[in-house]
Amino acid sequence: MMKRAGMAGLLLVLALSAFSSTLQAQKAPKIKETVTFAQSWDKAVEEAKLLNVPIVVHSHGFY
Repeated sequence: MMKRAGMAGLLLVLALSAFSSTLQAQKAPKIKETVTFAQSWDKAVEEAKLLNVPIVVHSHGFY
């Protein structure tokens, strides 16, 4: 009986250690801001004309 309890405890410890390392690996990395956004629409248009690039407008929802 004691061997079974010891084996069950060992399996539990191994399972928990594997699970905790998986949780640590799934944490989202801290993303650094890589894009500088214009402070106003007029500044965005001015910058786009200067760089000769299109302006991309995207909405994440309907408000």
